[in-house]
Amino acid sequence: MTLNEAKAYIGKQCEVCWSDRCGREQHSVSHIYDVTYVPLYGGYVVTNEDDIRLDRVVSIIVCGETPAATPAQFSESKVAA
Repeated sequence: MTLNEAKAYIGKQCEVCWSDRCGREQHSVSHIYDVTYVPLYGGYVVTNEDDIRLDRVVSIIVCGETPAATPAQFSESKVAA
């Protein structure tokens, strides 16, 4: 995930999945306050629980929002109606 992609989640309640030092996936649901670049360390996601290195983030999912329909799903529902 790049810095610009992660900035889309600022100000939202999200489930963040990242890998820890041992390679295990960790999950947390928290508010994302900022996404920033720290010289010599790289990008970070700043949440109300942790600061997570951007290169360790596996996924970020916005809580309470349904995923947007893809064009294929939209055309299938239109045909079915």
